[in-house]
Amino acid sequence: GMESIPEHISPDRFIPFDFRLDPQVRTDPWGFFHSANELPDIFYSPSLGGHWVIARAALLAEAWSRPDLFSAESVSVPKIESPFRLIPNNLDPPEHRPYQQIFTREMFGPRIVQSLSDDFRQMTRDRIDSFFAQGGCDFNAEYARPLPVQIFLQMIGVPMSRREDFDDSIEQVFRGTTPEMVFQGMTGVAGLLDAWLDEEMADRHSPRRAHMLEAMLTAKVDGRLLDKSELSSMATMLMLGGGLGTVSSATMHQMLYLARNPEMRKQLIDDPGLIPNAVEELLRRFSAPNVGRMARKDFEFHGVRIKQGEMVLFSTSIVGLDESRFSNALEVDFNRKGLKKDSLSFGTGVHMCSGHHLARAELRITLEEVLPRLQNLRVADGAAIEYASGGTVTIVGSLPLEWDV
Repeated sequence: GMESIPEHISPDRFIPFDFRLDPQVRTDPWGFFHSANELPDIFYSPSLGGHWVIARAALLAEAWSRPDLFSAESVSVPKIESPFRLIPNNLDPPEHRPYQQIFTREMFGPRIVQSLSDDFRQMTRDRIDSFFAQGGCDFNAEYARPLPVQIFLQMIGVPMSRREDFDDSIEQVFRGTTPEMVFQGMTGVAGLLDAWLDEEMADRHSPRRAHMLEAMLTAKVDGRLLDKSELSSMATMLMLGGGLGTVSSATMHQMLYLARNPEMRKQLIDDPGLIPNAVEELLRRFSAPNVGRMARKDFEFHGVRIKQGEMVLFSTSIVGLDESRFSNALEVDFNRKGLKKDSLSFGTGVHMCSGHHLARAELRITLEEVLPRLQNLRVADGAAIEYASGGTVTIVGSLPLEWDV
């Protein structure tokens, strides 16, 4: 009740807001996030253990670039005492920098992204070939979930023969309804990556075809090779960031929207040159990641007193729909200007997603390959779409799509 409002929080900023369990999230997550336009620019929610919400894009961009105030030591709301210290996600500057450079230079440089894009396009075609003749499929199970995992396992060098070992744990990460269940899945993934890394480290110096593994095994931080725990943390981080959740969810949201909006789909089929900007616009409109930060000390931020240890929600879902930055934010406009500059879909500052070039390429290639082939694409009659937030807003069940063969 009201009596429990902490004294440093003004009552007009004390507003329940549960981005994980509010019933509206299950049916209309972006309607729920868009409603933050009516709320104060920064407010405190007693939900989920209590946390601040930064509800405007300009303020969030600033907060994201202030790791001196907002620590990445804990990146989940509610705060979870995680056994995983993910590199580079949970590191703050200056410790963060040398690891970040391994990611941006060695793993996700333009040349590497180009060769992975070619692999991904081939996977995409093979995958569509496998279900095309049926005239329909659960697009999540047949495409959106397995494909990003497949490209991840390829880029990190896990051999085909061992890839099925990962299926059960990956399924648990996707389907977990509580943070604990998701962690169990993550623990399974980390264990499998660990066992495989042990084998690879035994023979560290023979060249690898898989460039990420090569980069990890040969990269140096402060003049030394990375140790097992660092490699394991980076591999798990890449798997969770690159293979699980985010790209899959974005793919689901984009395909659902296009299956429901034939006139928008026709724009992209008639003019594929629009696709890169359409990807940016759909990432903005259906932005899925919601991450946390922890206040490093007591400080004041834009007139609000924040106490050391308090959690702060950095919601890309809210700021993608911020009317003060994007007019008619709920409208999808494939010609919307300035998206790359204005959008925070991949974060900003030192923790900006290092795989954003690859993620954008995967989403672009999906639209380029899927839309012209699946004619008269539509959602199956009577399909009930249900969403959940595990930090990333995703479609939890199936996404039954149909097309003309």
